[in-house]
Amino acid sequence: MGAGDRIRFFIEYVGLRILATTLGRIPPFPGMAMGRGMGRVVGFLARGRTRLAEQNMAAAFPNEKTDTLRAWVRGVWSELGVSVWEFARLGRMSRATFEKEVPVVGIENLRAAHAQGKGVILFTGHLGNWEYASWATALAGFPVAAIARRMKNPFVNDWITALRRRSGNEVLMHKNAVRESVRRLSAGQVVGLLFDQRITAGGLQVPFFGRPAHTTGMAALLALRLGSPLVPVHSWRENGRLTVEIGPSLSVDPGPSTPDRIEAVTRQMTEILEGWIRQHPTQWLWIHDRWRP
Repeated sequence: MGAGDRIRFFIEYVGLRILATTLGRIPPFPGMAMGRGMGRVVGFLARGRTRLAEQNMAAAFPNEKTDTLRAWVRGVWSELGVSVWEFARLGRMSRATFEKEVPVVGIENLRAAHAQGKGVILFTGHLGNWEYASWATALAGFPVAAIARRMKNPFVNDWITALRRRSGNEVLMHKNAVRESVRRLSAGQVVGLLFDQRITAGGLQVPFFGRPAHTTGMAALLALRLGSPLVPVHSWRENGRLTVEIGPSLSVDPGPSTPDRIEAVTRQMTEILEGWIRQHPTQWLWIHDRWRP
């Protein structure tokens, strides 16, 4: 990285820190409304991403009217703006405030999975506020080693990584994710991943809203090889309140980690994710080019 890149990255970092500090001081009212307004402005300016979201939603919901889909896309940007405000606030939020404002449903499912002694694989998607989902499990006594991609801006990467660690969570960079995940699961720890991003290297193509999508099979591979339970977790907003829900472990028959079995488990995970999104279609990241060949 050259000196010019470092200067540009540092300026971006300072700007983001100022924005986060400002937003983080704003209480829920009017913070959520401001977040929604900010998101809609960004959506108006980012015409290419808005068109991509419209195309993705039209393909996923072919029976919906055009006006409905456009309203949903506006909602996608609104919810994304709220997520930005929530993330900024997370840096200043105390444990007591978090536990008061964010109900967690199904923590007994995580306790039951963890009691098996084979580690736990938590999986989620870019729905609601995924950062809050990992904080919720950590504050409940189950810190997560979350698999993440290193950001291009090293200053931003270090800042966000430090914020994630404040709750007790750890961050596993994607490059060494498999080896480190095996080590932690074998030690009975919890590993978490967002599995709804486009993965081509070593990934599978499984149906997602009726279209093939490149999807990582790593979680399924680890679950089959190590016997670690796969536990779904997601969050959503309703009536201005974010809820985190942890579901029961997936039913995975023990046996060899053959390609067919890895694909079957990955399909099962994808079907769960799709069900979440259908319940809250505006709260998923439709601006991501998920179905690119």
